[in-house]
Order: sequence, then C-alpha cells, then structure tokens
Amino acid sequence: MRVLPRLGLPRRAPVLLLRVALVVLSLGLTAQRAAGQQTGTIRGVVVDTEGGTPIEQVSVRLQDTGQVVSTAADGRFEFTTVPAGEHELYVSVVNFLLVRRQVDVSPGATTELTIALTQGTGTYTESVSVVGAVDQRATAPPAEARVHGIELQQLSGLLANDPLRAVQAMPGVTTGDDFRSEFAVRGAGPLQTGFVFDGISTRFMLHTVERVNDAGSIAMINGEVLDAVTLRSGSYPGKYGNRVGAEVEFQMREGSRERPRTHISVSAIDASAVSEGPLGADSRGSWLVAARKSYLDLVLKRVYQDQRVNFGFADVQSKLACDLSAQHRLELSVTGGRSHLDLVPDEVTNPNDLREATSDSGIGVLAWRYTPSTRLAIVQRFAGIGNTFRNVSRDSLSLDDGGTTEAVYRADLTSPVKPWLTVDGGVERRWTVSSGSEVRTSSGRLVTRERFDEASTRVGGYLSARLKVGAAVITPGARVDRWSIVERSAASPWMTASVPLGRGLTLRAGSGVYHQAPEPDQVYGLRGNRALGPSRAWQADVGVEGRVAQQFRWQVSAYNREDRGWLRLPFDEVQRAGNVVIGPSLVTTWQNSLDGHARGVEWLFERRAERGVTGWVSYSLGFNRYSDRLTGEQFWGDYDQRHTFNAFGTWRASDRTSLSARFRMGSNTPAPGYWTEQAGRYFVTTDRNGLRIPAYSRLDFRANRTFTPRRSRLTLFVEVLNVLARPNERFLEHSVNRRTFETTRPFESMLPLVPSAGLLIEF
Repeated sequence: MRVLPRLGLPRRAPVLLLRVALVVLSLGLTAQRAAGQQTGTIRGVVVDTEGGTPIEQVSVRLQDTGQVVSTAADGRFEFTTVPAGEHELYVSVVNFLLVRRQVDVSPGATTELTIALTQGTGTYTESVSVVGAVDQRATAPPAEARVHGIELQQLSGLLANDPLRAVQAMPGVTTGDDFRSEFAVRGAGPLQTGFVFDGISTRFMLHTVERVNDAGSIAMINGEVLDAVTLRSGSYPGKYGNRVGAEVEFQMREGSRERPRTHISVSAIDASAVSEGPLGADSRGSWLVAARKSYLDLVLKRVYQDQRVNFGFADVQSKLACDLSAQHRLELSVTGGRSHLDLVPDEVTNPNDLREATSDSGIGVLAWRYTPSTRLAIVQRFAGIGNTFRNVSRDSLSLDDGGTTEAVYRADLTSPVKPWLTVDGGVERRWTVSSGSEVRTSSGRLVTRERFDEASTRVGGYLSARLKVGAAVITPGARVDRWSIVERSAASPWMTASVPLGRGLTLRAGSGVYHQAPEPDQVYGLRGNRALGPSRAWQADVGVEGRVAQQFRWQVSAYNREDRGWLRLPFDEVQRAGNVVIGPSLVTTWQNSLDGHARGVEWLFERRAERGVTGWVSYSLGFNRYSDRLTGEQFWGDYDQRHTFNAFGTWRASDRTSLSARFRMGSNTPAPGYWTEQAGRYFVTTDRNGLRIPAYSRLDFRANRTFTPRRSRLTLFVEVLNVLARPNERFLEHSVNRRTFETTRPFESMLPLVPSAGLLIEF
C-alpha cells in the first residue's frame, strides 16, 4: 500500500480512475446512440416490368460504400445502417437493363423501393404490367407469336445481329439458308410476307443486292432499338392489307426518360452504338439514336483465304417522342441504311457480270396520337419510304438500276364504345413512283432490255369490332382496297374468336380473305403484264390452347390456306421437253396462273418464368401444292417443307451468367426447278420441284457474362454456330449439258462450326 505515495498519487486514486472510466463509457454509449440516429435502412423488391414477377439473384450495390447484396427468391433485398443522405443504387443482373436509382435515406427511417427491370437492352420504365398471360392472349389472332427483350437479343445472333434471324426460330417458320434473313411461313415466301415498321407497311428492310438471286441479306434495323417483333402466321386482322401470306411487325422502342444512357457493342462482323435520354427538364419526351457499321468483308477474308467478294453495310435508327399534353403525343421514327458489294475486277471476265452493287433504303414515320377522352384514341401517321439500287459491270456499265419512292398517309382510331364493345378502324392512302432499268452488252452493242418509270396509288380502309360475349371474345372485320396499278378493287373480310372451354383450355379460331397486288416490275417491266389482277388467299385456323400453372402454355392447331391467282412467270427455268433442253424464255409475261393450297398441323409447348429454363419447342407438319392453269402442271410449292422443328431455351445460371441454345431442323424444301437425281447424278427433267434439298439441322449455343465496374457494366458474349458441325447445304443452279442432260451437283455447303465473341459496354 506504500506504492502509490511513492508514485506521487493520492491514496483515493483508484476511486477516481474508476469514476473516469465510467464517464468515458457513458460518453461512448451516448455517441453510439447519436450515430445510430443518423442512419437508416433501404429495403426493396426487384420485379420484371412485364408481369411484375419478382426476380431473384439480382446484384444490388450501394455505390458510395461498395456494399453488395443479392435479392432473395421473393425479389427482396435490404441494406441496414445506411448513413443518412442521398445514395445511388446499381441494380444489375444478366439479360436485364442496368438500372441506377437515386435514394434519399432519412435518419432512423426505412426507405421502401420497388425497382422494375426491363429485359434486354430496352428502355428503363417505372411502370409494371401485372396483366396475366391469359389476358394478354385474349384478343390475339389464333396464330400469333412474339419475341421481345432477352429472347430478341439472343435470337438475333451475335454474328449477324439480325432481328429477322429471331423470326426464323419462331414456331412454324421455314428457313434453310444460313446467308439470308428471308424465311417462309406455311409455304408463302418473302414476296407474300408483309412487313410493318411502327404502324406503316413497307418492303425495304434488308441489306442485300437487288436482282442477284444468290446474294446474302441482313435486316436493315438494329435489334437493340426494337421493343418487340411479332409474327402473325395466318388468319389475322387485315389492318394493313396487300399481302396474302404472313405478317411481321417491328415495334421500335422509345428512348429512356430516366437518364441519358449509352451502350456500345462489338461483334464479329459489326460494331454499333446506341444513345438515348430524356427530352426537357420534366422528361416529357425522349430521344434515341443508333448507328451500326459492318466489317464483314474483313471477317470473310480471314475465314476464306481466296475470298473475292467484299460485302458491307451501315445503318442508322432514330426515334423522338414528346408528350405535348395529356391528349397529344408526337413520335418520329427513322431508319435507313446502305449496303455495298465489291468483286475483285480481275475475277470478272464477262462484260455482263456484276462487279459492284449499291443499295440505299430508308423509312421515316411521323405519328400524332390524339386522345381526347377515354372513349376515343386517334393516331395519324405520315410516312416517306425510299429505295434505290445500282449494279455496275466490269466496264462500269450500269446493268441494273432503279428504285421506289412512296408517300403514305394513314389514320387509325380505337373507341371502347361499351364495356363489351370496342370499335377499330382506319384509312390509308399511298402514292408510289417506281422505276427500273436493265441494260446488257450483246455482240458489242448495248441493248436496253427494260426501262420504266411509273406512278400508282393504293387506297384502303378497314373497320372491325371486338365483342365480349361472356368470357368469349369475337372480332369480325373487313377492309376494302383499290389499286390503280391494276385498276381493281377488292374486299377482304375476316373474323377471329377466343372461347374459354374451362379447366385452362381455350378454343382459338380465325378465318379471312386476303389480297395482294402485283409489284411494279411485274406490270411495267420487261416481263410485265398490264392485265394482271390481285392474288387472293382464303385462310382458316382452329386450335386449342391450354395452360398449366400460368408458366406453361401448349397449343395444337390446324390451318388451311386456299390460294387463287398467285403470280408465276412461265417457262422461266431450264427444263426438258422430250429430248431437248429448253432454256429460260425472255418473252413470256407474268400470269395469275397458280392455284393451290397450304395445309398442316402445328404444335407448340412454351414455358415463361423468371426461374429455370424459359423458351419453346414447336413442330409443324405442312403440305403446300400448286397447279398452273396455263401449263397444266402440278408441283409442290417452292417453300413446301414437310417437317419443321424449332426450339429455343435460355437459362440464367446466376446474376452474372446466362446460357441459351437454339435448334432448328427441317426436312427442307424443293430445289426450285426441273431437277432429278439418279444414282447420285443430277439431271434436268420434265417435272418441277421433284428434287429436294438435303435436310437442314443446326444447333447454336450462346453464353453471356456480365462484369460491373464502378460506373458502368460490361457484358461478354460467346456464341457458337452449328455446334454439331452439320454439313448443311443450299441450292445453287449450274449449267446443263444439252447432250446428256446432266448438271453438276446443285448444292453448296454453308456455315461450318463458327465460334464468335462480342461485348457490350453500358454507361
């Protein structure tokens, strides 16, 4: 006890030290309680904009602290003890749009959030659709399919970045050429298929070489600016008219109204950039600009060392949207592009052979939406469409050139007159100027084989009513068209119906009459016929649709299409007559001579869910056959494919990784023309479309992996085309030995196993 005095401390020091410790401890606890009052909690749920389904395994990052959490199975997440003030959340999951959200945290309070994510690279939106899948299909035609979001992105392909390749994988679609975007549906090919861009029907949506049969093609629109692509295979409402086959509609998305965004993507054959953002301080509108440029020619040179063909393309898209008021809205959509083909000059030996080709196309649509009340909506559209092309020979001679210019006015209205009755109607007037020229060298002289420059108009209108009779929906309608090019008028009625049968079953049926006028060159060109009339088709569909647990949908349907007066150019192919080979005629003209039918059965099984595999499996059995009134011939259609199997599936393995696969298989179509096979040798014959192209089968695989740096996100894509290295072939006509009637094997190989990679950077 004598130690303390020796240290110079008072005898009561232990008591004083204890009191000091208690005071310090008390101050610490008080400070801790004060600090606790300066923090809050962020709690939220992440859902899909379509359907409002919670999304699990979503990475949510608090930017200033770097703290990261993942959403649970119910889509919920939580941050505790977050310092009071303004914070930024980064919400990221593969296959969905990157979202940034500003959050204001109050001391001692809990901030509740609902964050809606949009699939693919689409526009961020705060709105969430909670309409069930059954209701969404209630008024749809019986044979309609739609791809959007991540499905559209995955199916467009990394190598081609082509939304029409997405259509090729949809149920019932026939395709067998790896180098072309075109396809057929139920035996009707590209010329019978209608294309609609933001409410206006158009033909010019491809990068290709005009008047060259074996040229490749790619859609002239970047899939990253599309909201959805819809395919209507048959028996659909004839709002647009002038087509007897299927209908494909492109819906261009609006730009972001949340904040300026930019993403840059690079693939094996092209690079593209998309920028978008809000208009004005109050975000009453939005803007979007996209540009894409290919370097396909460089890739082909690396893959094929003897490459002598250089093909490239570039295109731009833009959309402006502005809400002038609660009743008025303006939109301007534009897309345009150029494709260019070069052949090495010393490889072109014939003065009539193609050396260089260019094609320019574009469409602009100005839309004014007027909604004076909840009972009436009117949309007026003004559109301009243009296409020009020029093919040049070895000696810089313009072999083929021409183009089409169109001006379009269209008005549509929708009026829910009664809870059980909605009326739709519209009118359209289209002014068209078409020109064409074909020049060839013959015996040292220039011969003009074709030259025309003609104007025409098309006027049409439609009216339909959507009737709800109990739980059933019936939609009758009709349109009337008049074409000055053929001086004819035609009426096209239709009707669709959806009738619930109970226990998750729905009967879907439809029927309609469709008309299509000939193209300008078929009337005014070298082989034109001014006596032509419109082609006609009568379509009917009936099927049963079932649902299981809202995630699974199956459908079995049958269809029949009766074709009358479809166009054919007779004697336009090499054929055999007795012991003589007859070459293509140059004097016959187009005729409304084909009558026939397309009949078949289609089966679909589909799963839509946020967890597990989502996608579809489809099978179609079809028969398409024609007879020619003039020649008396009977033959299978050029796009007749007996068996078609298409499947697609995607699976999100984690918040950063997703896998997808696409499989297409078909028994394939006829080799168009008069060909036959005998003991492995090929000959010209007297019967048309008797030889078939070898069966087509292709499996494609794709993997996506995201990385999220501090202020951006990077997605790496890896794609393998033709994983099984299937030796698929396409038809390629060769010359015929007129003495033996034999020809070289008329097939050529297409894509081998092709790996590729690309990346997407989002800011």
